[in-house]
Amino acid sequence: MFLKSIKLNNIRSYENQEINFPLGSVLLAGDIGSGKSSILLAIEFAIFGAKKGELPAYTLLRHGKKEGNVELRMQIDGKDILIKRALKRSNDDIKQESGYVIINGIKKDGTAEELRAIVLELLGYPKDLVKKGKDLIYRYTVYTPQEEMKQILYESKENRLDTLRKVFNIDKYKRVRDNSKIIITSLKENKKHLEGFILDLDYKKKDLEEKKNEILEIDKKIIELIPKIDEVKNIINEKKKSIENIENEISKLNALKKELSIAEANISHRIEQNNRLNDEIKKLDRQVEELNKEIEHKKLDELGIIIKKTDKKEEEINEADINYKNAIRKIKELEVKIEHCNDTIKKIQDLDICPVCEQKVDEKHKHDVNLRENKQYEELLEQIKNYREEESKLEKIRIVLKKELDALIREQNHFNILKIKFENLNEKTNAKEERTNLKEKVRKEIGSLNSKKIELNSKIKEYSETEEKYKIVRKEIDELLPQERFLELEKRKYETEKESIKRFIIAIEKEINEKQKAKERLTYISQLSNWIDEMFLNLMSTIEKHVMVNIHSQFNELFKNWFDILLEDESINVRVDEEFTPIIEQDGYETYIENLSGGEKTSVALSYRLALNKVINDIVADIKTKDIIMLDEPTDGFSAEQLDKVRDVLNQLNVKQVIIVSHESKIEGFVDNVIRVNKQEGISVVG
Repeated sequence: MFLKSIKLNNIRSYENQEINFPLGSVLLAGDIGSGKSSILLAIEFAIFGAKKGELPAYTLLRHGKKEGNVELRMQIDGKDILIKRALKRSNDDIKQESGYVIINGIKKDGTAEELRAIVLELLGYPKDLVKKGKDLIYRYTVYTPQEEMKQILYESKENRLDTLRKVFNIDKYKRVRDNSKIIITSLKENKKHLEGFILDLDYKKKDLEEKKNEILEIDKKIIELIPKIDEVKNIINEKKKSIENIENEISKLNALKKELSIAEANISHRIEQNNRLNDEIKKLDRQVEELNKEIEHKKLDELGIIIKKTDKKEEEINEADINYKNAIRKIKELEVKIEHCNDTIKKIQDLDICPVCEQKVDEKHKHDVNLRENKQYEELLEQIKNYREEESKLEKIRIVLKKELDALIREQNHFNILKIKFENLNEKTNAKEERTNLKEKVRKEIGSLNSKKIELNSKIKEYSETEEKYKIVRKEIDELLPQERFLELEKRKYETEKESIKRFIIAIEKEINEKQKAKERLTYISQLSNWIDEMFLNLMSTIEKHVMVNIHSQFNELFKNWFDILLEDESINVRVDEEFTPIIEQDGYETYIENLSGGEKTSVALSYRLALNKVINDIVADIKTKDIIMLDEPTDGFSAEQLDKVRDVLNQLNVKQVIIVSHESKIEGFVDNVIRVNKQEGISVVG
């Protein structure tokens, strides 16, 4: 991998800037705070995206800007790669936006995490390191920020070893040991559980044998009961067969008794009916005699004449009513006319102008009208008098006619009552005749039923001993049934007990089988636990030590070589112990790194970093970042002599692209290219 160019839009101190990276050694030169390191951080952001704790989004977007982005062009394995990532400011946070990767002209859009996965695959970084989130390989082989250069030297041994295991991709051995210990603990717990589970295995086997013997004893008792049950059942069956014949006779007897009961009930009913008919006939005799006395010497011939007279009288009354109403109506009409005459006379007396012709009405005309109306008034009074006399005459006629009609109606009612009595006499006579005939019929039925009763009593006597026989046999069966039930219950009790024991045996056999399997599993677990504890863990430790020894040897030699190049001081020697802790000897005595000068500390840190770079690139074979290294202020505290040694370091690095950030002008003399960074009014500019 090597870089071609990067475009920065509103990133840190940059507004809109493009930077091209040639191959060879490149110095990003400029004053402190000019924006040199920001370029390296922008490259890291383009590759991996923003990361909380390492490269937060809020440290990248330029202050006061809502959006920003980075476009990085590079080449990996002959492929032209373009990565674009963007940032956006919201109300209270800065977030990564979606971006894209273009590989040989083929564009792939994706979220921040999706882009990270694509790029890491292009870089050939191990997947298990990718999942951990931290880009340790990149940090220790390509770019380490200035403030992190010396961090690994000051960490505890445990943290340093864990970090190096991850970087060298051999932390899997420690994970295997840790996981193995977890497995051993789990196996021991499982073993303890299984030991408790099979503790009563022998007791269960003994219990199973006892239950099987109990079943054998129960089978013996059931076999003894079966003949006794069969004997009682045979006797009961014989008794039931004999009782069936008796029950047939009893059925016939009960049928005869039922028939006799019906006959007796019919006789009783007929006697009651006969007595009732006698009473009814006597009552009808009395009623006929009374009716004969009432209608003696009476006839109904005049009833028709009276009805005709009544109808005619009603017609006369209707005609008189009509004439009477007409007279009243005429009187009312005449009274209206009289009232009209009075109104006319009154109006003509008060009238001066005719309302029709609008001429003055003279006294003569008034006099003529008055005479005419008075004459008519007199005539109307005479007519009313005549009609009132006629009304009075008609009213008297109506009263007389109504009295005559009432007399005719009374006479007609008398004949109607007489007619009803004649009809009633006929009904009573007919009813008496019917009752008499029915009485004779009932008498004959009573005789027939008495004959049948005598016959049924005779047949019932023939079955007189049947009921006694039935009682005897029934009693014998009733005495045998409890004995049969007792034996059956005894047998069922044994069978139930046997089934219960069988279920228990099935359950205990299943439990014994499970415990037997558990015993076998216990043996396997014990062997497995011993193998992991005594052999596998030792094997993993041995393999890890062997790998670490090889790495340690290579790392130690590189560390010393780089240090000797950077600092030609025979009084100071360096090496790393088994935990990769730097050991500094000064004048033959070990000393702490804190006691060294600034340039000496930087030499130790840079030597450690370069040794890491070489070892990691050699061990992790498939990574694609072996041809590039970025050094951020690697000469902090260096003397002029030490700065001259940086030329030798660059010559021995043997990588295609080295990017150095430094404000030391002396370095410009031994790098291939210089990119100058200046800050103008708070904006970084390259040129």
